[in-house]
Amino acid sequence: MISIISLCRHPESNAVQKGNIAKTAGAAYEYLVIDGSKGPYRIAPAYNWAVKQAKGEVLVFIHDDCYFMNMNWGVPLAAKFANDPLLGVAGVAGTQYLFADKSSWTAAGRPFVKGRIVYHLQNGDFFGAFFSNEKGDHEVVACDGCCMAVRAELFKTLRFDEQTFQGAHFYDIDFCLQARGMARLIVTNDLTIKKRSQPVFDDEWQKAGELFLQKHTENLPASCVDTVPDPAKFLSSQMVNLKGKYSMETIC
Repeated sequence: MISIISLCRHPESNAVQKGNIAKTAGAAYEYLVIDGSKGPYRIAPAYNWAVKQAKGEVLVFIHDDCYFMNMNWGVPLAAKFANDPLLGVAGVAGTQYLFADKSSWTAAGRPFVKGRIVYHLQNGDFFGAFFSNEKGDHEVVACDGCCMAVRAELFKTLRFDEQTFQGAHFYDIDFCLQARGMARLIVTNDLTIKKRSQPVFDDEWQKAGELFLQKHTENLPASCVDTVPDPAKFLSSQMVNLKGKYSMETIC
């Protein structure tokens, strides 16, 4: 079974996400919702609490403004973990290289970043951030936390660092670096996520990034490839306007 875990700030987004999962999962699941409307938006402690309640062999952590765009995604996801005992984390976007002095997981640029995220913003913009165009699964060192599947067994020894990361940033990349010593991490194209907001790189994000670099001084740089990215040759992800090419309606 898959346990889907979400910290929801608004009842409306919770209702839509619940319907979306029911329509698209295609596999046995439970949906665990943490009420985030009455206090600070602290993802790490909320997720740690939910892990203790979860019954699934695979735990999918998903942001409250994210929705699945493909049908029956639970089937191939569960199969990946069942068929590969070394697989620990599977995400929709991530990187094969993390710098020792740059906190953003996208800093390595293409071809080191993998996956894709579709954005459907409140102003009507509908576009895809294509970090790579290759199909299939790709080994990475870290996954974006907007949608991240984790083998439940890892939580026997690991947990999200709620002391260091108090808000909504870098709890995911930190967890991935913890998991690297125990399991494989991949980005898979079998999951496509639509997100209703873009990342905000504000002071809170900057501060969390500094804490991340300080914590992982001995673990960075982190790489699963032989080539070291050259910052002077940085290639950003491709932003593609999807209006008229894909349905903008949320499946639910």
